[in-house]
Amino acid sequence: MVIRILCIGGISGIALSAWMYLWQQITAIKVYTLLLNVDFIPFIRYVDWNEYMLNFFHIIISWAIVLVYYLWKKKIGRNRWLIAIGLSLCTACVYFPLSLLANQPVPAVDDWLAIIIWFSGHLLYGLLVVKLTNLFYKSKFLGKQS
Repeated sequence: MVIRILCIGGISGIALSAWMYLWQQITAIKVYTLLLNVDFIPFIRYVDWNEYMLNFFHIIISWAIVLVYYLWKKKIGRNRWLIAIGLSLCTACVYFPLSLLANQPVPAVDDWLAIIIWFSGHLLYGLLVVKLTNLFYKSKFLGKQS
């Protein structure tokens, strides 16, 4: 179970990072910067983290989300799409406090294009979690397990 969660969370988290990075390059809207921003967290903000470490923090959060998804899916037994989309939308809503708490330049709370990019990226994340869960648990990939 642990390897599967690490793989699903890692791949989905990297895909979300890539999505935000791509859109930041195309539009110059700092959604990728916002995704990796930790400058409002006490103690952590005083360290000059490189981009790889910031992405690793993001992946740790992704692993936690996938674990919650897996446990809810196992407990409820169905509606995996609803669970994944619900979790993705909940995590996407951190856009607003993250924008307000950031000390560095990030998109404004009312930047509609940034919000659309952010929410579409998190929707993609949720879809990937479901599809990768199917791949890693229902197929013979890494051994079939329910």
